Amino acid sequence: MDYECPICGKLLPHELIRIISHGEAHITEEIKKKHPEWVESNGVCRKCYEYYREQIRPKDKK
Repeated sequence: MDYECPICGKLLPHELIRIISHGEAHITEEIKKKHPEWVESNGVCRKCYEYYREQIRPKDKK
């Protein structure tokens, strides 16, 4: 059975679902800024997880 990422809508094998742990609340907050309807227990695909994780990283200052 395929899994549809609730953020990007991409269909993936169900085993590729990424559940965000309680310790990663900062990523959850970032996702909910743009997707307030998102439910944490639905998870996200790895691509969306990596994207939102990157959004919270400090940017290099030049």
